[in-house]
Amino acid sequence: LSLLRPSPAGPVVVPASPGGNAESEHDEQDENHAEASAELSNEGVSQLDLRSEEERVTEAQKNERVKKQLQTLSSELAEARDETKKTQNDVLHAENVKAGRDKYKTLRQIRSGNTKQRIDEFESM
Repeated sequence: LSLLRPSPAGPVVVPASPGGNAESEHDEQDENHAEASAELSNEGVSQLDLRSEEERVTEAQKNERVKKQLQTLSSELAEARDETKKTQNDVLHAENVKAGRDKYKTLRQIRSGNTKQRIDEFESM
């Protein structure tokens, strides 16, 4: 493969380099440059930042804290609730909570047993 360059004397044929064409050489230079720029340095980062994983709060600790916050808010809302404005759904929900039923338990019950039992259980809801 050769390249043509116009000149005042006419077109001049420039032979391609023995290792390949000019585009592949350019691509190789880009790859080498990308590899060199991908190196990371720790300049300007304190040792505390490098070991921040030791001080982070675990998910279990976060969940405990959030669970306590939710319980506190639930109790505050229960105290502020007006008993005279309860709807039929509120009463039904309170009964289900007292009986220990929630949507997850109901879904597990539906999935247990054979197909016919599951269909019958679902249709009876």
